[in-house]
Amino acid sequence: MKIDFHTHLGPSLALGFTVTAEEILRQMAESGVDRAVVFPFPSAAVADNTMNQWILEEAERRKVFYPFYYAPDDLTPPPEGSPFLGVKWHWVRGISDQSSNYSVLEDPRLEGFAKSVGEKRLPVIFEEELEFTRRFVEMYPEVVLVVPHLGMLGGNPYDFLEAFKNRENVYFDTSLGNPQTIKLFIERLGAERVLFGSDIPFGHMKTELNKILRLELNRETLWKILGGNALRLMGLRED
Repeated sequence: MKIDFHTHLGPSLALGFTVTAEEILRQMAESGVDRAVVFPFPSAAVADNTMNQWILEEAERRKVFYPFYYAPDDLTPPPEGSPFLGVKWHWVRGISDQSSNYSVLEDPRLEGFAKSVGEKRLPVIFEEELEFTRRFVEMYPEVVLVVPHLGMLGGNPYDFLEAFKNRENVYFDTSLGNPQTIKLFIERLGAERVLFGSDIPFGHMKTELNKILRLELNRETLWKILGGNALRLMGLRED
């Protein structure tokens, strides 16, 4: 089973367009991808606290989507008993893709959020600056993080690799990475800690998938990166 671990669904208020479910499904069919992790755009999720519920409804309607909860600025954790399979954390109270807000690490509500996510073993797609990420990992080693884009939006991917190579709870997704860097991460971390992602709409699913296929990896390595690791982190079995 092939799983895209990083796709945006719905409207982006900041960018002024919408990624429809039909577009994700079209790219899945084109690429031979079976399932996709979906979460709302930051601008929509921050402006409208019903977006997480909408994501759940879309996932229920489509069946091939895995819903991830968008971490809100007030650090309210995913509701107890909800069917979310993970969390998307995106520059909480900071400047998206640019600057982390380090006061979040001192917010007393963070401990409750981290405890809830850690106890549920929900993987967190975690996008922040390198130093912010490092501090979070030191504070909450029980939380499983997946750093998107091999860390490139939070700093230098090679710095992320060096910082977390010995942290077994830190994984990376391949979205928007170049093939050489993807290969290095696989070699240094092992295939068990790398997951395929496209970052629709910023990346095209087939193009991002082909970056991995062209690395000429063995079948077991491909199985892990293209879906096996995702299933394991979400606590699912292959259909």
